[in-house]
Amino acid sequence: TRLPVEHRGKEIAICICVGGDIREQVRQPLEGFIEKNTKGNISFEKWNGDHLASLIQTRFLRAGLLPLHARSLLRKSLALIDEPEAAYKHFSALIRILASTETYGDKKRVRAIRQISICLWILFAWSRDAKNMESAYQSSELALLCTWRITNQYVGKKNKTARDIHSTFNSILACHEKTYTHYLAKCVTPHLNKRHGLSSAVRGSNSLDINLKLFDVLGRLAMHGIWSYWGAEMAQEQQPQIENQCREACLATAAGIRMLIENNPALLLPIKDEQAIDVGIAAIVLATDPDSSEYLRSWLTELASRSVLAYRSHGNYPCNQNVYHELLEHPQSQDDQYRERVTQGSILYPLIATLAALFDHDELYENIGKWKHEHWAHCNFQYWYPDELSEAHIYANTETHGTILSNIGVDRPKHELLAQVFQECDHSSFFQELSAVKFNYFPLVLMACRHHRLPIPLQFLQGFRREQQPQDSE
Repeated sequence: TRLPVEHRGKEIAICICVGGDIREQVRQPLEGFIEKNTKGNISFEKWNGDHLASLIQTRFLRAGLLPLHARSLLRKSLALIDEPEAAYKHFSALIRILASTETYGDKKRVRAIRQISICLWILFAWSRDAKNMESAYQSSELALLCTWRITNQYVGKKNKTARDIHSTFNSILACHEKTYTHYLAKCVTPHLNKRHGLSSAVRGSNSLDINLKLFDVLGRLAMHGIWSYWGAEMAQEQQPQIENQCREACLATAAGIRMLIENNPALLLPIKDEQAIDVGIAAIVLATDPDSSEYLRSWLTELASRSVLAYRSHGNYPCNQNVYHELLEHPQSQDDQYRERVTQGSILYPLIATLAALFDHDELYENIGKWKHEHWAHCNFQYWYPDELSEAHIYANTETHGTILSNIGVDRPKHELLAQVFQECDHSSFFQELSAVKFNYFPLVLMACRHHRLPIPLQFLQGFRREQQPQDSE
């Protein structure tokens, strides 16, 4: 009725635009609405994220909708999709440029987060068509983390700017969900039930490549379980059907993790101590599944026993090296001086000890204490905790932050160890003050730790803690 008179006789197409895909619970009433209202010269079209991306990518780079330097970075990342490291390098630079909104007003922040969303959807569409999701996966993680720094300033507000920013952030989250779902479906799930299936699929030139990639895949698969668990918590009571779907997805992820480890023995011996990050996230998912509790115990036992055996025999034991060529040559020497130099600190062994103490795996816990005394007396067993700077830097990894608790006492009774490591959790509020925790987007903290290679905060294990009483002297 608002059309000018001269246009009223023309064909009319009503375009229903959605950022991702239409939800199943909406699809049926929408189809009924379209069927009822399609008549004469009026028709409907559905434009989802893919269609919008294909339209935008033909106009977006030519128009002034994106800053010139950002356009160049987007072009480079799209051109180098088959070189994921280079593509991610350029796209991450684009994200950081657009997300630097500290001095922006509300309108510019809305524009910046929308630009990131559009660029990410374009990268996803191109990556899917090129059948190489690696750069899109990493970029979607960083986009979520960096745009959360914008979004968290508007949580609880109800003005138009807040609604626009939350809507766009949800679109970025939807893109990340589509990315990891597509990645897992094409690259991981088909190989889970095959002996050495994923190890062969890596096509690495040596065992180091396989080890590094498998622990990376383990962390990604576990993050899928974390997001599924979060989805169930968010849908609890209000959307029971979605809650059940998310809980089933979380349990399926735990089963997938078990198959991944069982069929790929490389996951029984980390080569880098920092792979404790991926082990920790996977342990959280396994611990939420009652059917996986015993398997978690056996896996932790294998991790610890194989690590100490490799250390004793100067094999490929977990070390603090991070440079690829140094890892390739590890161990470079079989003398004790080299061995002590590359194992000066550890987050892996105290994590395994804490998990053993939490889940009453007494034999493993006692063995770690014994091995610490026999082999790792020089090694500083430590944990990382967020501090007052973490909220400003954890998502984009802009500066060093956090505090370290050193000299974890794994040789003490387990109730003393748990009291020591959780005391900082009890007495510090910095973790609870992280915006992602405060506003119930806690998977972002684990994602930031995995993406930026930070140890996972022990607060994520605190929920598994039971009151540990001292053993009777008898």
